[in-house]
Formats: sequence, C-alpha cells, structure tokens
Amino acid sequence: MDLSAAREELERKIAASSDPYEEQSVVLGYVDGAEVCLMGWAERPLRRDVKDVPPQANSADSMQIVFEGGMEIYYPDEQTTVVMRPGDCHVVPAGKRHSCVSAMKSVVLVVVGYRA
Repeated sequence: MDLSAAREELERKIAASSDPYEEQSVVLGYVDGAEVCLMGWAERPLRRDVKDVPPQANSADSMQIVFEGGMEIYYPDEQTTVVMRPGDCHVVPAGKRHSCVSAMKSVVLVVVGYRA
C-alpha cells in the first residue's frame, strides 16, 4: 500500500472511531523483517500526563517519525521525556520500558523490527 492510500484509510478509521483515545493503524507492508505502519489518533479531550501511562517494552526496536501533531515518549527508568513534533524521528530500543501519549490529532509512521 502506498503512503497516500494508507493516509486516506487512516483518516477514515479515525473519523469512524467513537473513542478519541483509541489508536488507529494501517499496515503499509514489511521491509527486511520490520513492519511499517501508519498510526494515528483524533484530538483527545483530556490530556494525560505521560508519566501516568503504564510503561511497556517491545521485543524489537521501534522507530517513530511524526508527520502531523506530536507525541511524548517517557522512559521511567531514566526519568526522561522525549517530545516529538512534525518531522522528528526517534528510536525506542528493544526491551526499553517506555510510555507514549499525545493530546492532539497525530499521524506517525512507525517501523517495528530488529532493524528499525
């Protein structure tokens, strides 16, 4: 699937969702064992502090590139926060505990895999 078609499909999913906190995604494909998807969500009525979101750790590296909106990634073990805006790119290493949050409508390209 090309990026334009994926973006249109993502916008349809976001508009159709009755839950503004629900994350939507469209898989573009796979490259060298890594999944490439477009993720997004609507503007959220209440802002959550990223430190209040339960952390998770992925088994593979994940790279996020913000196209629209933004997001925060919090690393509780280091007590550091990465703030991302359009054009920013960040890699979360495999096994690293982190939590993510955004209050604004956002579209993010995500690559998850051992070579992300």
